[in-house]
Amino acid sequence: MARTLNDMLDVAIQDEINAQKFYHVLGNKTNNPKLKDFFNSLAIEEEGHERILKGVKEMELYDGSLPVDEESLERIEGAHTVKINASIEDLTLEKAMDIALRREHKAAQVYSEMASSTPREEIMKLFTSIAADERRHFNMIERQYKMHTGQMGLEDWG
Repeated sequence: MARTLNDMLDVAIQDEINAQKFYHVLGNKTNNPKLKDFFNSLAIEEEGHERILKGVKEMELYDGSLPVDEESLERIEGAHTVKINASIEDLTLEKAMDIALRREHKAAQVYSEMASSTPREEIMKLFTSIAADERRHFNMIERQYKMHTGQMGLEDWG
């Protein structure tokens, strides 16, 4: 069966839900209130992506049955996913932040691919916007990681 634009949106929605869960786990992993707030804010931003994607799908502003390239859809699945050899709960905070960096980098790339593979301009703009958000998340996590590990000289983590 041919995969559709609705399938692409469903995959993206599930990936955003998975990203939220990941950031909630990281927020619960630390006793540091600043890091806890930081990870919770990332989860909230991923919830925003989920709401936007669901809204686009539910408003039916486009023909959701439009076919999409199967290869592109396979690359999109698991945009925020990075393989790890342990449970996220068992990782050190530093390792978990490293994984978060890789997840956001991959998500930005995947959403950029989604933007280039969709037949609808408004969906392309949406995916381009989310890709920019994911790049911003990467930069935010990188800064927090450097602060947490003492690489910035601005350590204020108590």
